[in-house]
Amino acid sequence: MSLLDSLKKNNILVKPAAKNRWDMIEEMVELAAKNKDIPAEDAGAIKNALIEREKSMSTGIGNGVAIPHCSTTKVSEITTIMALSPKGINFEAIDNEPVKIIILLIVPKDKLTQHIKTLANIAKMMSDVRLREEILSLKTADAILKTLKNYTLP
Repeated sequence: MSLLDSLKKNNILVKPAAKNRWDMIEEMVELAAKNKDIPAEDAGAIKNALIEREKSMSTGIGNGVAIPHCSTTKVSEITTIMALSPKGINFEAIDNEPVKIIILLIVPKDKLTQHIKTLANIAKMMSDVRLREEILSLKTADAILKTLKNYTLP
């Protein structure tokens, strides 16, 4: 499954308010609830699951990218939220660099294989320095989606 299969324009934050990873996760979950991609009454439980996952091991994969994720019975389809933080946020990434691109995944409990494939696909795409730089230079969700749609793995 590709990042594009589950990323919608209204789930891209180009100017998040968050200054740390915990606030970023909360802001992204709130956006998913506001957009009705997750049930509002389950937002707290989903946020807690994401934070617990993050506390167990950082999802900062290096190169300025983090992929916070969790699986839950509260959703039936993968929900993806993207946020850009041009100044960077400390996610305690494996390379100790600030994270500028955050891609949050909320995955149905019964779709573990799809979860792993989606994580791998996103990690592969985000390993492309040109793609990361282009995404960070863009100012609108439309432009980001267009760039991702036109991207092909090298």
